[in-house]
Amino acid sequence: MRHVEFDREPPATLTTLVMAFGGWIDAGRAATGALRHLVSDLPAARLARIDPEDFFVFTQERPEVRLRPDESRDLRWPASEFFAWQPESDRDGLLLFCGPEPHLRWQTYAKAFLDVAERCGVKRIVSIGTLLAGAPHTRPVPVTARCTDPIWRARLEAWGIYRPPTYEGPTGISTVVLDAAERRGMAHLGFMGQSPHYLQDVENPAAIEALLTYIARLLELSLDLSSFAEAIRDFRTGCDRAVAKNRTTREHVRQLEQEYDAAVGEEKPPLPSGEIDSNKLMKELEDFLREQREGGGER
Repeated sequence: MRHVEFDREPPATLTTLVMAFGGWIDAGRAATGALRHLVSDLPAARLARIDPEDFFVFTQERPEVRLRPDESRDLRWPASEFFAWQPESDRDGLLLFCGPEPHLRWQTYAKAFLDVAERCGVKRIVSIGTLLAGAPHTRPVPVTARCTDPIWRARLEAWGIYRPPTYEGPTGISTVVLDAAERRGMAHLGFMGQSPHYLQDVENPAAIEALLTYIARLLELSLDLSSFAEAIRDFRTGCDRAVAKNRTTREHVRQLEQEYDAAVGEEKPPLPSGEIDSNKLMKELEDFLREQREGGGER
């Protein structure tokens, strides 16, 4: 199969695909973080990879050099990887995908992607993502969903998270893949979480947990999410300390809290154009989290 390298012969019983792309809709690195947790927790073994050569500009998505124990070096290219999980029961398995958004030849990329899915027997796709939004870090992470399958839609409506698509404008690779998948007769569902817009480049464990909770509920998976409690406490403590250092940011977060509490489940307003120093705030939060990892922070 052109553009794809298989590690082994793929099974044809992976009827559901869960996918997450980095970049466009991966605020707080929550979508790719959730996918990585699925791979490790189920666990799932790598099945195939899309060759990055024809789809990436390597001055934008650079390969990385890693040192081996023997001091030799390992060159790692941008990884667009499929993983397979087959349960011990008679139920069908899952195909999982995680990778950065490609730069080039999106239609060709989508075809290669879906050729793998068809070969594995995929009938429905679950897409996960997160957007930057006016969602305060002090509140539960809002998650909404849309889908093409009427049975799934009924379930999402019962959960109170179904939203019909209303967005018009520039889009990302996941939309291109799902559009092509629909033409192949594959149903699809998309979970979309929200991450605070004032914390743009910080991994958000609360958003990761929120996405995983809905995925587990939808697909009837038993996932171990116990490790997130401490990570979320540290994340929110770091956010609180960083926010407390700036009066404008404190007032802005307080306003977001009031709006959230007044309209839980409603669409959030557009991103405000206040004078928040996002770069400074993120640096303060990153400094705090680094101190926590190194054992130098307060508990």
